[in-house]
Amino acid sequence: GSICTGSWIRNADKEYLFYTVRRGTGIPAPIRRSISYDGYHFEKDLDFGFTLPDTYHASGARDPKVVLGEDGLFHMFLTTALTKDGRGCLAHFVSKDMEKWEDFGEPIYVSPSEEQPECPDYFKYNGKYYLIFSLKSKAHYMLSDKPFENFVMPDDPIIPCASVPKCAEWNGRLIFAGYKGIGGYGGSMTFKAAIADENGELLFEEL
Repeated sequence: GSICTGSWIRNADKEYLFYTVRRGTGIPAPIRRSISYDGYHFEKDLDFGFTLPDTYHASGARDPKVVLGEDGLFHMFLTTALTKDGRGCLAHFVSKDMEKWEDFGEPIYVSPSEEQPECPDYFKYNGKYYLIFSLKSKAHYMLSDKPFENFVMPDDPIIPCASVPKCAEWNGRLIFAGYKGIGGYGGSMTFKAAIADENGELLFEEL
């Protein structure tokens, strides 16, 4: 099996790593976590875990991204697909305490095809909210004026940082770190910096 891309979040005196455990074709992949009190030594939380409801392809669940929203709730985005039509999507779950997770009711993003949006990232920058994911090995971004709805894709949504980048703000700029494949999955790290124009669309530059 594999755990794919996970995410880190801190809450009070604990640090959490969330990930999924893929165990084989057709077998639901549970969302799991490990916990640390010092950020270095993590232990598996054997009492925690859940699988996606029948709305989604539970066996393909992966890449959970967990964030704390301005509404005080924890939000989780997961790569998967809708069972009704097979389209790829980012399922959206919410929790008050990161213990019990509930389906938000609809995905935060649905792909126009069966291609699944992988390795999501999410952040706020200059008053806009950004949702990041990769389709067909190319990184895309969407933006919105609201935290978890009304995301739109700009005319040029491609992040020129090869595959599955993650992002962080540094000295007023956004720094994206991804990878360029070498004969398969994984390869050379790639970096891009960006700022936003007055509409929130990203302007990329070399580092």
